[in-house]
Order: sequence, then C-alpha cells, then structure tokens
Amino acid sequence: MNPVEIENHLKLVLLSWSVIIAVAWMMGQVAKMFGQPLAVGEIAGGLLLGPSVLGAISPDSQAWLFPKETQQSLQLLAKIGLIFLLFQVGMEFNYRLLADRKRAVLWVSVMGVLASVLAGIAIGPWLHQNFGKGIPQVGFQMFICVALSISALPIMGRILFEMKLERTAIGALGISSAALVDIANWIMLAVATALVKSQFNGSRVVAQLIGVVALFLLLKYSIGPWLRKIWRATSEKEGSSMPMSFLALLLVVLMATCLATAQLGVFSIFGAFMLGVVLSEEEGLVRAWRERLAGFVIIALVPVFFTNTGLRTEIGSLQGTTAWMGCALVLLAAVVGKLGGCWLGARLAGQSNEEAKCVAALMNTRALMGLVAINIGLELGLLTKELFTMFVIMALCTTVMTMPLLRWWLPKELRDSGNGEQRH
Repeated sequence: MNPVEIENHLKLVLLSWSVIIAVAWMMGQVAKMFGQPLAVGEIAGGLLLGPSVLGAISPDSQAWLFPKETQQSLQLLAKIGLIFLLFQVGMEFNYRLLADRKRAVLWVSVMGVLASVLAGIAIGPWLHQNFGKGIPQVGFQMFICVALSISALPIMGRILFEMKLERTAIGALGISSAALVDIANWIMLAVATALVKSQFNGSRVVAQLIGVVALFLLLKYSIGPWLRKIWRATSEKEGSSMPMSFLALLLVVLMATCLATAQLGVFSIFGAFMLGVVLSEEEGLVRAWRERLAGFVIIALVPVFFTNTGLRTEIGSLQGTTAWMGCALVLLAAVVGKLGGCWLGARLAGQSNEEAKCVAALMNTRALMGLVAINIGLELGLLTKELFTMFVIMALCTTVMTMPLLRWWLPKELRDSGNGEQRH
C-alpha cells in the first residue's frame, strides 16, 4: 500500500479499535453492576458487536465499524494481545501453592479433568456425526475433551479478589487446582495442535513435542536464570521497577521464543506462556510487569480478542432442534463434568461439602482461557461455525454461573465475616 492507502487503512483500524475498547469497558462495568466479573461483560461486548446482535439488527452499521479490509489487522492485534496475555498468565502462576496443598489439589485437578474428559468422550461421537463430518475424528475428540476440561485461572483470580476470597482456603485450593489443570490442558492442546499441523504424522508429532520440551528446558535452566540475573542487576543499577533496557531485552526474548514455538509447529502463544512460567518465580519482575504493562494488555489488546471471537460467533447459525440440542449437550457436559468431578475430588481429599461445592464452582468457569482454546480449535479446522458458537455460549454461561453459585454455596462463616460480599 502507498502512504495514502496506509493512512486510510489506519483510520479504519483506529475507529474499530476505539469502539472495541469503549464497548468492552462499558459492558464490563454493566456486568459488575449485576454481580458478574468484568470478563463476562467484555465477552458479551464482543458478542454484541458481532453478527449475533449488531449484525442482525443493523448489518450496515457493523460493516461500517468493522469493514472487511480491517479484519486481518484486527486479527493481528488480537494475536499480539494473546501473546502478551499468555506471557502474563504464565508469570502469574504461583507454583508454591501446589506444593502446600498437594493432596487436595491433586484430587480436585485429576477428578475435574477425568470427569470432563469422560463427558467429552461421551458426547464427542454424536457431535462429530451431526456437526463435524469431514473433521479428523482423533483431533476433534481430543479438542472436545480439552475445551470441556479447561479452567480460567486469570478470571478465577479476579472473581476471588472481587469477592474477597483471595486469602481463604477455598480461594487457595481453587487457584492451585486451576493452575495444575491449565498446565495439563495446555500440554494436551499443544499435542492436538502438533497432531493436526503434522497431518497426524506420528514421527513429526514426536519430533515437535521433543523440540517443545527441549525449548522449555532451555528456557528454564538457561535463558530464564540469565534474564532474571540481568533484571536484578539493571533494576538495582537504574533504580527503576522496569528499566527500559531490560524491557527491550525481554520483548526481544519473548518474540524469539514465540518464533521458536511457531517454527516447531505449535502456536506462538505457547512460547509466550512457557517464558512466563520460567520467570514466574521472580516476584519483583512479575510485580513490575503488572504495574507497568498489564493494564494496557487487559484494556487495549484483550478486548480485540473478545471482539474477534464475537465477530466469528453467529448464534443464528444454530438453526433447528438438533443444533440447539447440541448446544445444550455441550453446556450440560461441561457443567456436570467440571462441577461433579471437582466436587468429588474435593470431598475425597477431605474437604467439607460446602467447601467442595465452592471449589467446584470456581473450577467450572472457562471465560478467557476457554475462548483461547476454542479459537485455536477453529483455526485448526477442528470446529465448524456451529460448534464454535456452541462452545462460545458454553464458555460464557459457565462463567456467568460462577459468582451466583459461590454466593449460594459459600460457608456461613465467610458470609458472616464479609468475605462473601463483592468488592466495589
């Protein structure tokens, strides 16, 4: 494009982007008024701007706000946002919590994943027969299991903070279990990605997975310690929580890691997540990133991902009884698998019935991490438009359920102490 075309394109992108930020923020505040986490409003904002609502009411308005020529630019912004978000999520994991509550965390995590996988295996063949003909069945079935068993660790953290439960035993068990579950699911998702991208070539999949493991070990035992050492030296020397020189180096390493995982045949966001994980033990660095950059990522970039998901979601594509039965079946399998499995795991670990129900309610939320997985499934060709819509509805509904269930099931002593009230 020549300079004039670039400027005109930029104006269109800036218009779309500003609308996305404004709608996501306003809908987040509306959700908060109704006792829901901000993420529920942000996801709803994406659906409002998509073909399901704005496109159905005024197709011309949607075409003006999101012209076809800006779609690739918005998708690129969303991808960049996901890279930074997954890096941030990786850094926010506190693995010491896992060691402190090994037995309960293990039971909740294993039973939650196991029950969700069994639910996925139960409904997978019917979904494939009715909505997924032509999709490789192995990859399809694996993805269904991942989408049902994933939990949304970042949104769970925000819910716990808003309800003043972040320092309770319920909150610690929920966060710890979600961390372990998400690690398992990202591994499963990476395997599914490698399988599809290698066209189910066994030797290529093994080579890709070996490459990913080797990269993680390199990050953990070489690049990670080197970066942490440089950060401590530069922050002390320059007297800044996030020195510009270190930030430049960190961004270069982040991009190089993303390029490496993309070259290995899995999505670039896996590289961002792995780098975040190996830097998570450096609390000062995590705090500095959160203070300087996390707000921009959450406010300016993540809503673009939500809106792109909304633009891909067409509730009108679910036509006929069979389609809506499929949607209900996906939601039922997700809720029964996660709520039932995590409740049983917590009870087997010796938790009270009330505590077990609260932990299960927390683990049931999919929100952002579920949408990331669902979008990966669509990009891999493992979901049709109908199935994509079903799983987006499931992710939204399970997130909406979380806070009402917590308020209903919260132990009396937490309600009496004020920990069950939402923070304003």
